[in-house]
Amino acid sequence: MKKPMPFDFLLDYLPAGVIVKPAVGMFYIYFDRKIVLIFRQVGKNPQHNGIWISTKREDHASLKAEISAITDFVLDEAFDTAWLLLSNNNDDFESAAIQLCEMVSRKDKRIGKVTPKSIAMFE
Repeated sequence: MKKPMPFDFLLDYLPAGVIVKPAVGMFYIYFDRKIVLIFRQVGKNPQHNGIWISTKREDHASLKAEISAITDFVLDEAFDTAWLLLSNNNDDFESAAIQLCEMVSRKDKRIGKVTPKSIAMFE
């Protein structure tokens, strides 16, 4: 049996045309030829649960200033990532997640990366 998508209420705040692709314990969200978000809710490594935000390092400070619930995403000390995290344990998770989805809908340039896989999603 497939696990239901976590935070599925957020689909109401994402634009028409998003593509959702399930993966092991995660749901990848593609829009406008980019990977924009990943929704994650699994038992293993719960500190990584929430919404992963695809972005670039140079946009971290402005995104964290706009949505204070966003934090750096740390897998381990040896692996540096440009992703940010909105933890589902944050007290402001729901409102911050909605704000994040609205930013995706407005095609905020700070969110999303073009990858070969994301381009293939829209061909």
